[in-house]
Amino acid sequence: SVGRADDGIRKDGLSWLGISWLMLSDIVGTSVLTLNGVAARLGFVLTVLFICGLFPMAVYTSVLMSRTRTILENLGVKEPLGTMGQVAAAAFQSERAGSIVTLVVYGYTALGQASYMLVLGTTLQQLFYSMPLCLPLAVLLSVLALLIPTFGLRRLKDSVALCFFNSMLILAVIVIALVRLGMNRPDCKHTHFFEPGLSFLVGLGAATNVVYSFSGQWMYFELIDTMAEPKDFPKAFLVSGPFMLVTYLAVALLGYWFGAGKMNLINGMPHGPILQAVALLLFMHVVIVYLIKSVVLIRYMHGRCCPNQVEQRSCRSYMQHGGWGLLLLTFSLLVSNMVPFFSQLLGIIGGIFAGPISFLFPIAFFLLAKGREEASEENSLDREESVELSVDMEPHEDGKLSYAESSSSGGSVSSRPSFAWRSLPAWEKLVLFITVIFILATMVFGVMEEILQVIELWGQFGAPFDCHRLRAPTHACG
Repeated sequence: SVGRADDGIRKDGLSWLGISWLMLSDIVGTSVLTLNGVAARLGFVLTVLFICGLFPMAVYTSVLMSRTRTILENLGVKEPLGTMGQVAAAAFQSERAGSIVTLVVYGYTALGQASYMLVLGTTLQQLFYSMPLCLPLAVLLSVLALLIPTFGLRRLKDSVALCFFNSMLILAVIVIALVRLGMNRPDCKHTHFFEPGLSFLVGLGAATNVVYSFSGQWMYFELIDTMAEPKDFPKAFLVSGPFMLVTYLAVALLGYWFGAGKMNLINGMPHGPILQAVALLLFMHVVIVYLIKSVVLIRYMHGRCCPNQVEQRSCRSYMQHGGWGLLLLTFSLLVSNMVPFFSQLLGIIGGIFAGPISFLFPIAFFLLAKGREEASEENSLDREESVELSVDMEPHEDGKLSYAESSSSGGSVSSRPSFAWRSLPAWEKLVLFITVIFILATMVFGVMEEILQVIELWGQFGAPFDCHRLRAPTHACG
């Protein structure tokens, strides 16, 4: 790829250890706070099964992404492979496919920004819990707090130190919240191996939150592109994997055991100074995450609208950049007030977007790339076809082929997954099959359950844009 030496090593790139902290900063975030609610809906057994089952699925699809990139590079693709959209364009050999995937990924990221805005609003309510602060006003105050940084922040270079600090912030939030909840664990019977009233829909609805918690794959191609040695990407899970697994299980099982209830971990804390301290730490964490991701989103939108102004530092350029930032803030404000229930909002986003982007897209890209590789190898066995291909395709000066020029080298796009499927071992076929079926089930039945919950909560606590004042702490025995 661009900027790499002939041996594939980028001297100014990040190590796999640095990449692991960038991964953790994105993945282990506010979504982890919903996992105690997952356990309260499922019970101990299914919670452990979903978390421990989805973890290897997430690692496997992430490794597939690394394998896909390697295959495409070996096939001679000359276009950059630094984003999911670019890899989609190379895998499908279609710029339109790349544009569609890019639009879906950025749409998903924009909805994630809306969930952050909801967290900012609720943390302000918790900071000032003694005041009757309505949620729409709290979210509006959060928008105003982010307005100046959104206009002024134009470029944010990757900072391992900042990501490490942000990971420590959310870790501090989790530890303090669990300790405080453990100090007044309810005496009543509130934990079960299988939660009473558990149903198929309830189980898949809860699973959407777990899917969201393991959905960092949208940025993995970008992370791989920044590495000194991209082939070392799977090593990043040696650090991030155990950290994620232990953190998720701790929040889910201990939060459930301590009686945090079905909402999120922080909502279960008693009102007081400790809640305010936790809310302040969480507010800081979410502001950092929001600004980091907003820079990426705004630069993309600004580049699509006015590509010649993205790198300018004129008043016009700043106003354009800030205008897109204001549009994103307004979108976040509207969505966070339409679905003012954090766990359910994440469940809907996780089911509709996170599952396909983080699991189905990587599988599709891999099967297309692998099938193209297998078909090319079969074609190379036929000397006459090899000669014909060498005449039809003239390589670029660097010896690599563009999408259009290489379209005939690996069979038709529609036939490639079958080529790939035949070459895979039985265990890999089984993993792919289970992953696809599970994610499709959460997309349909899980999202359906989350929407039904939102409708029920609207009737119980108020419609969109109602006041939604801070509620009393949730209690497992209440």
